Amino acid sequence: MVLKVQDGMETDISIMDIQNEMSAREIMSKDIFGIDVTASVLDVARKMAENDTGSIIVNEDGDSVGIITEHDIITKTVIRNVLPAEMTAREIMSTPIIAINPATNIIQAAEMMVKSNIRRLAVMEGDQIVGMVTDRDIIAIAPGLNTILEGLIELHHENNVHQEPELERGICQRCGAFVDSLTNVNELMLCEDCKEEEGYYD
Repeated sequence: MVLKVQDGMETDISIMDIQNEMSAREIMSKDIFGIDVTASVLDVARKMAENDTGSIIVNEDGDSVGIITEHDIITKTVIRNVLPAEMTAREIMSTPIIAINPATNIIQAAEMMVKSNIRRLAVMEGDQIVGMVTDRDIIAIAPGLNTILEGLIELHHENNVHQEPELERGICQRCGAFVDSLTNVNELMLCEDCKEEEGYYD
């Protein structure tokens, strides 16, 4: 997604102002595109190209179940020499969808990107995806945040050897429920109930 900056928008904003004032709602792109889970990767790529977008939401029976980015298409089809027409969106989508709410400030959003090792966050209001925030959206607001992101990435790698990161909102990878808290358990993002069934406790 591309941040649409209005003419005359001031971008020389202090980090404190950003942390205290600027939320995901203010920088998110509202151009969200979806495709059915059964669509071929070729159709996914065509729709992304038609809409000039770097990601697309994967839907199943009206629910958002995953996300596909340009990186997914390249790493899961192109470099494996697999024909995009012979694979489906379900086979290459990333799941669960990691999400924040519109009121989340962008420093917290940047920290979540680092923690989850992703470059995009869905913005959800209730059970609906209403926008998308990317790392480029954040950097465009204040170039100084690039240093913060680099520091967060380094800190994340140093302290994440045994850490089980807990995320704010998303879809449980086992039961499919949309919940306010997800935890990485054995490479799966699980809700509290499914986490207990796996035998993991904080």
